[in-house]
Amino acid sequence: MTLMPPSLGVVLTELGPEAKVLVEREDSLALPVAGASIWAGRALAPDPQVILVVANGEEGDELQALLSRLPDEPQRILVLTSPSPLPTPELQRLAGRHTVLEAGGTVDPADVVLAVSRAAGAPAENVTRRLATLQRSLTQALAASEPLPALLGRLRSASNAHVALVDKQGRSLHATGPVPLSLLFEEISRTGADSQMLDVDGWRGVADKIHDPDRPGEYIGWLIVTSRRSDFPDQYSAAAVHVAAALVEACYRMTLVARQQERAIKAAVLEEALALRRVPDDPDLAGRAASFGLNVAEGVRIAILKPLRAAPTARGAPALEATAEDLAQALRDASIPHLLSRRERHLVVAVQCSPAMLKRAVVASPSIPNTLIGVGRVALSIGEIPLSHGDARLAIRTLQRGPRGPRVLGYEDFDFAMRLFSEVGVERMGVWARDFLRPLVDRPALLEGLSAYFRHSQNMNAAADALSIHHNSLRYRLAKIEELLNVSLREPATFSSLFLASTALEHEMGTTNVPTVRGAAERPVDVDAPHQFHGYSDPSLEQLGVVLSPERP
Repeated sequence: MTLMPPSLGVVLTELGPEAKVLVEREDSLALPVAGASIWAGRALAPDPQVILVVANGEEGDELQALLSRLPDEPQRILVLTSPSPLPTPELQRLAGRHTVLEAGGTVDPADVVLAVSRAAGAPAENVTRRLATLQRSLTQALAASEPLPALLGRLRSASNAHVALVDKQGRSLHATGPVPLSLLFEEISRTGADSQMLDVDGWRGVADKIHDPDRPGEYIGWLIVTSRRSDFPDQYSAAAVHVAAALVEACYRMTLVARQQERAIKAAVLEEALALRRVPDDPDLAGRAASFGLNVAEGVRIAILKPLRAAPTARGAPALEATAEDLAQALRDASIPHLLSRRERHLVVAVQCSPAMLKRAVVASPSIPNTLIGVGRVALSIGEIPLSHGDARLAIRTLQRGPRGPRVLGYEDFDFAMRLFSEVGVERMGVWARDFLRPLVDRPALLEGLSAYFRHSQNMNAAADALSIHHNSLRYRLAKIEELLNVSLREPATFSSLFLASTALEHEMGTTNVPTVRGAAERPVDVDAPHQFHGYSDPSLEQLGVVLSPERP
């Protein structure tokens, strides 16, 4: 049986990853290689397919003289067994129509001859070894700083064809040369097979589906290798494509794992910063945050994002986990330094941007669901991050109490009462509220009436309707509160004190074991922050006059 000589691309695979083409002509990698001989100025072998190996030790002048004696015909392949002493432009001028390679470092010419001999061996004897060599060569590309381009470049050398990686819509992600993607992708889209042979308008090749490591059963895109050669693809090139497709999937899997590890580290740093209590600052923790691009000295905000609705699962992962991935991607796309942590029902993120910029990044991502966003004050040290976190919790609870209000609330938008809660702390406000309202703690109906009265902007009829009672009954409850506390709701100081105290107590009733108030207990408490007030009208004597006596019409 007559064996076809191997192509230069196959020989390059045998030479190893260090070998490279210095001077390349059209279809150089497809040139057949029948054998090899060492040439150091002696007569040239007559076979035009012979590789000419320039021996070690050539100086620049000697190599220049050697190449000047090389005839233009027939086309030859020269392999330098030591680094070229001449610059590439000079080599290109001297080489003419010939192809020049560098074997990689300083190698024994005999090793090059043996590599050619191995490439030309009988298929039955060498197929396993050649495939193993191919896989090793392609796998080594994963160690490059940019593994995907390096892998596609080696696949191009091994198959002597154009290589492209495209997404599910046929858009090019990486390519080593011009490829008619629209023409080929139309053919690929006609079937759902994982691997396809292509023959379209003179373009022949192989397309392998790239599966998504994060979503079983889904795929990312296609690896396409194509050429206009009539004999493409051969078995060796097809095997190279299948091996490369598996390695592309491995690249995506490694990227996914690296991203998950980075998120876990970022979450740990953020959680440690949020947990700071006794230590006002922590330079080591600030340095760890800075390693992720978050410079606390330039100002950092804590934001809480709570989806309004969440399905039990999304894209094969818990809905909140999928939202966390989408949010992280949106922040990366907007070049916003961040640390992200996922809680049970919401996300906590430290960002170096304004609330408006954060909102734009979230809105720009169509995969992020409708979300409440609470943003805290600017923290200029690591010890101020818990304060910013408290602001964000307060903002979220305020947004939850106003379903028709805004979806984003930042510290700068807090009213006076909210600033008071934020600065004093909800825990301390709760203690003061319990002491002030002590006569009412065991009478939940009175607290319920007071809360409804404030929640409906002192509208007696609306508050009574919300409680499903007669308005005179609500007037009686408010009058009883005045009697027990020995105060008058006509007095502005009393009104504001009751308003703040009832709000603080609502928070305690949602998080601790105290007598249940129906309105507070029915609201979900999943963010550790007080039920806060927003948008209530200022009290007036006319509004307050209706509570002077239960007998008043």
